Amino acid sequence: MNLAAQFNDYIRQQNSAPRTDFCGLNPDQIYRLIYSSLGPGSPVRLCENLPDAVLDQVPLLLLTEAFLRIIRRDKSIKLTAAGALPRKYLLELYGLGLLPEPNLDSGLIKLSREQDSLVLSALHINTILAGLAKKVHGQLTLTKKAEQLLTPTQRPALLEVVLVTFTEKFNWPYFDLYPSESTGQMAWLYSVYLLAKFGHEVRPASFYADKYQLAFPLVRADFPDQPYASPEQQLRRCYCVRTFGRSLNWFGLVTVGNSPHYLDTDSSQVAATGLLAQLFDVWQAPETPIL
Repeated sequence: MNLAAQFNDYIRQQNSAPRTDFCGLNPDQIYRLIYSSLGPGSPVRLCENLPDAVLDQVPLLLLTEAFLRIIRRDKSIKLTAAGALPRKYLLELYGLGLLPEPNLDSGLIKLSREQDSLVLSALHINTILAGLAKKVHGQLTLTKKAEQLLTPTQRPALLEVVLVTFTEKFNWPYFDLYPSESTGQMAWLYSVYLLAKFGHEVRPASFYADKYQLAFPLVRADFPDQPYASPEQQLRRCYCVRTFGRSLNWFGLVTVGNSPHYLDTDSSQVAATGLLAQLFDVWQAPETPIL
C-alpha cells in the first residue's frame, strides 16, 4: 500500500471511529446530521408509514392542519394592514389548546395581535415558508400543495414538510436577542439523538446544552464575554430556550418541568416523551471502544 492509500485509510478510520465528545457518534455521522439532516445515511431518520395515532400527538402538525382547514373553510383570510392574522383567527387557533403559552394562559399578556403569541407567529411564518399558503393582495390563500397534503393519506408527508421547513428554513433566532445564528438549530437532530440516548431519565436542560457545547465548541465564539454571563453560560441559555422552549416541545418530543412561565436552564427538568421513539428511528451506538 502506497503512502497516499495509507493516509486515506487512516482518514476513513478516524471519520468512522465513535468519539466521546459526540456521545458515541463518529465524525461522518455528525456531518450527515448537519448537512444531510433526515436524508440517507443520517443516524436519525423520520419513521415511515406513521399512523394517525402517532401523528395525532404532534401539536404543531395538528395546529398546521387546523390553520389550513380554516383557510379552506373561509376561502381566504384577509390579513391586517401589518400582514398579520386577525384577532378572531388567533383566538380560534389558540382556543384549540394545542400549544398553550404561560403568559397568555396566566393573563399576563392578552391575545390581541399575532405578535402576542410566539406559537401562532411561528405557525403563520412556517406555513408560508413551507409553500402551504401564499399572500396575494393582502389575502392568505391555500396553495395546490396544501390541498394535496390535506388529504388524510398524506398526513405523514405533511408532517415531513412542516418539520423540514421549521428546522431548515424557519429562523429559530427570530424570537430572541441572542447573537448566535446557529445555536440549537444547527445539528438539531443531534439534540434528538441525545434525547433518545439520555431522555428516558429526567435531567436538567443544561445537561443537553453542555453535551451540545462539547460536540460543537466553535459555537461559543458567537457569544462575546459579558459582565453578567460567560460565553458558555450564554450558549447554554440560548440552546435551552431554542431547543426545549420553542422547537422540540412544539413537536411533542420533550416535557419541560419546574418552569411555569419560562425555561430556566439551571432548574428546568427535561425528559423525552414516548412520541420521540415513535416518530424517529435513531441509530444506537454499539458497545465498542470510543475515542
